[in-house]
Amino acid sequence: MRKKMRKCLFYMLAGLMLLATPFTVSAEGTANYCFGSGGPYRKAPVSYEVEKVYHAADLDGVENLNELESMFVTEDSIYVATLNAVVVLDHDFQVKHILSEYTDENGNAAKINAPQGLFVTEEGTLYICEPNSSHVLIFDKNYELLHNYGAPEGLDITVVYKPTQIVVDSLDRMYIIASSIYEGILEVNADNKFQRYFGSTTVSVSPLEVFFRMIATEAQLSKQALILPTEYSSMTINKKGFIYTTIRSSEVENPIRLLNVNGKDIMPEDWQEMHPQGDVAYALSQRITSESGPSNLSYIDCNEYGMYMVLDRTRNRIFTYDGASNVLFVFGGSGDKDGCFRNPVSVRWFGENNRVIVADKLSQSITVLKPTNYARAIIEAVRLETEGDRQGAATHWQAALDMNSNCCVAKDAIGRELYWEGRYKESQELLGGIYRTDYYSMAFEKTREEVIRAYAPAAVTGLVVLIVAVKVIRRVRRSRKGGNAYAEG
Repeated sequence: MRKKMRKCLFYMLAGLMLLATPFTVSAEGTANYCFGSGGPYRKAPVSYEVEKVYHAADLDGVENLNELESMFVTEDSIYVATLNAVVVLDHDFQVKHILSEYTDENGNAAKINAPQGLFVTEEGTLYICEPNSSHVLIFDKNYELLHNYGAPEGLDITVVYKPTQIVVDSLDRMYIIASSIYEGILEVNADNKFQRYFGSTTVSVSPLEVFFRMIATEAQLSKQALILPTEYSSMTINKKGFIYTTIRSSEVENPIRLLNVNGKDIMPEDWQEMHPQGDVAYALSQRITSESGPSNLSYIDCNEYGMYMVLDRTRNRIFTYDGASNVLFVFGGSGDKDGCFRNPVSVRWFGENNRVIVADKLSQSITVLKPTNYARAIIEAVRLETEGDRQGAATHWQAALDMNSNCCVAKDAIGRELYWEGRYKESQELLGGIYRTDYYSMAFEKTREEVIRAYAPAAVTGLVVLIVAVKVIRRVRRSRKGGNAYAEG
């Protein structure tokens, strides 16, 4: 309860600050900012800049990029789902293959039908979700059909089966998001047998709704819309087999989740005790701002350092987090200019240099973005922290802080490292400015102990001297009184 109250107070304060100082994006129309103490928006340097934009005319043999839906990136290829084909590119955007037709299990010619979700294993096995045909197609590395799976065996549903997203773990278990299925992600074995609902969401009912249901008549209740668990919108899987997921609306509890093998959400809160949620500007009093509406979290991807990116289609922005749920940087925006998007549908990490590719459905384009020096410093810091090199990471965090004095995540990392180095006063000063209460309190205690240790000997010596002086004075006084008494006698 106290945690929720703190979050509410944070949001209310942030809303008031937004009213006092309206947020504006850069001249290019992109949103380059970070979150931190003192309000949700803090000015930040550009984190990603456009390297190149590709259209169909730039891709030999590709007639169009109509109805872009999804992408998948491997070590040497980019898979792009278009209207009636999956286009396979190398990392130089040279066309390797166009999968538009195939031979089905009966030896008949068949065509790819409006593909959406894509997944490729390390062996090159390609999985394609076709919601219109209610199938998941599985091809080998030579694009020969292995399986054409319809609704999983044992799945009891009353709606039409429409798979939209898929990931596959090391045991060939398929995890499928299907539209209009609210019980959770479908876990399906390699033989297309339904195993369980994975990562089932909970229904949040407000106290007002509870009260209404207590006093409402049966007729009123029958007219009320069903309260359904929220539908997942996207997912990706890391090398440990943990699945990152998004739920479209950030108004639900924990719209970005990290599911372990048991389907339990283990996504950590950041050091401000907040779950990642996209744009935090929309909450409570912030709803009166011009950018109304919660984030529409439609796509997610992770890298080997535990970083993950989330696409917000409400404002066409991309939010990047580290493994501790800290927002590292935000980029993108709405518009036609470079670095902006009209209808982004997919975002992926791309290549060894931490580039990013974004598929835009409306502009029928794929944009390649490269990190700036600012983003590279942050990414390298996160990488080194992941490898356990805190001191090396601190150097890059300092470089990021030199470029952006508002970078609270850098201050936090440096402050924690100063603490572990025993530089408690410096740590206290740095962490106090961003309200990192746990490490700040620890640094404060250590600073107080240092003060006590520094002045304790002098204090003890002074006390001893004082006691001795008092005793000497008392003796002198007694001797004087005794001498006077003898003389009078």
